[in-house]
Amino acid sequence: MNFKNLLLIGLIFSAVACGRQPAITDTPSNEPIKLAEEYMLDGGSSGMEQLSDDSYLVVYDLKTYSNGIRLGVIKVYEDSITVTPIAVDNWDREGMASDLESICAIPGKPNEFLMSEAGNWQGKLGRIFHIRLDVANQKAIMLGSMKYPQLHRNDFDIVGDQYEGMLCLPYNESSRIVLLGERGGTLSNPNGLIRWGIINLNDKTFTMRGEGLKGIPVNVPGDWIDSETKRSITDMHIDAEGRIWASASQDQNDNGPFYSVIYQLGRTDLTNKERPFVIFENIVTTQAVGGFKIEALSGPCKSINSTHSIGTEDEMFGGVWRPVFIKK
Repeated sequence: MNFKNLLLIGLIFSAVACGRQPAITDTPSNEPIKLAEEYMLDGGSSGMEQLSDDSYLVVYDLKTYSNGIRLGVIKVYEDSITVTPIAVDNWDREGMASDLESICAIPGKPNEFLMSEAGNWQGKLGRIFHIRLDVANQKAIMLGSMKYPQLHRNDFDIVGDQYEGMLCLPYNESSRIVLLGERGGTLSNPNGLIRWGIINLNDKTFTMRGEGLKGIPVNVPGDWIDSETKRSITDMHIDAEGRIWASASQDQNDNGPFYSVIYQLGRTDLTNKERPFVIFENIVTTQAVGGFKIEALSGPCKSINSTHSIGTEDEMFGGVWRPVFIKK
């Protein structure tokens, strides 16, 4: 989205949402929200991590000037889907999260997750939050936050760092390797990139250096209208076999038309402690999805014959959760 028009578009979205459905605040509810076709958060999201066979923890990319929920749990039933808002008990001194685009589970830390903002804004923000989920009480406990290195500044007239995917891999007792997927499609970052570094969960630091800071280019084939503006990484997911999947997307504007692909990006290699992953040099598009802008990618719902699930953020058309079957 063009940052020059960000504020105006945000106000338009707020007006549309107010006309359709009462606003939801970042407060827990005793009852899950029943989905409706017109509701802006009806399963769509900007990042998703699987909690169980039929439930997912999702983040929403609301900007700093919006008071809506940032975190929710999607539950899939036989004949319906619900979204339960998850309140965050506290943020940090820079305030509520702005433009959350990714979330990942922390290996070896049950119910603990990292969720990341897309990028800095005028040199501020650009945070990764460490949370513990309490589903029973519909809240998340903030355990701390940290910032990733600011390489390109975001401002009204320029799009800089835009990380839309995140994975967390084992490293040692106190630290984890974190992969960040730069979406690409901008002057600052024309191509998708995988960058990585070490997060220390105890002292809340994130260090990227050398090859991890430079990154590995990702160029996704597809039936792109404009290959220069495609977003090569909009989310990432590791399946049960250790394969790393990713989504890519393109939208001409907020009215679409949208187009996305799901592809195998690489694989994990946990025998290599210093770099427990491999990113493929040659990427083959696995599944094209027309009409939707995929921003969230996760595992299958057990009760549905599927291999993946997706969450979309289709701008003025709202968002959806959908199961997807990919022949491997």
